[in-house]
Amino acid sequence: MKRAREAIRRLITRFARNERAVAAVEFALILPFLILLYMGSIEASSLFTVDRRIEVISATTADLLARWNPNQGPIPSATVEDYFKAAEGIITPYSTSGLKQVVSFVTVNAAATSIKVAWSCAYNGGTALTAGTDFVLGDKMKLLATSNNTKAGFVIVSKTNYSYLPVLGMVFTNALNLENQSLFLPRFGASIAAPNGGCPANVAM
Repeated sequence: MKRAREAIRRLITRFARNERAVAAVEFALILPFLILLYMGSIEASSLFTVDRRIEVISATTADLLARWNPNQGPIPSATVEDYFKAAEGIITPYSTSGLKQVVSFVTVNAAATSIKVAWSCAYNGGTALTAGTDFVLGDKMKLLATSNNTKAGFVIVSKTNYSYLPVLGMVFTNALNLENQSLFLPRFGASIAAPNGGCPANVAM
């Protein structure tokens, strides 16, 4: 019995002095944190990438519409749809499902006291603004649109929403709603009529 106790004591002493055992215990303790940190960095990087692409999509749609020359007449409905589709391709390789786009044309009177939605088109399940309703612009944008309150102006508003579903779902478990709005002035400084043939079909994909 005494020999058995001595053997157990020596075994415990040898285990306590074994640094490899200590290292194994320490590694086991920090491993969950390391895994969480690694997964979190993947999720954060993906979220940042998608958010940046939403900004680009919003700006691209507004910029394309701003380039339309009103002297060519009303912009065709098919052209507006092409703008939406072209911007939509920016989200690749992420899914386009849940990517909602709305582009609106806003008029501003010379005194910037009346700012109204002239027309608005939505795509892929987005909600268009109601024509004739008021729109809120920042002070700086009012001055730019009216050339310091000397003439009536126009603003193109492009808004993009995206329901982002995390890649791994370990750190961010629920879908996140990403949103961005871009404001552009028409390149020709003139009003752009509502799309010829109406807005493109607003069908969620």
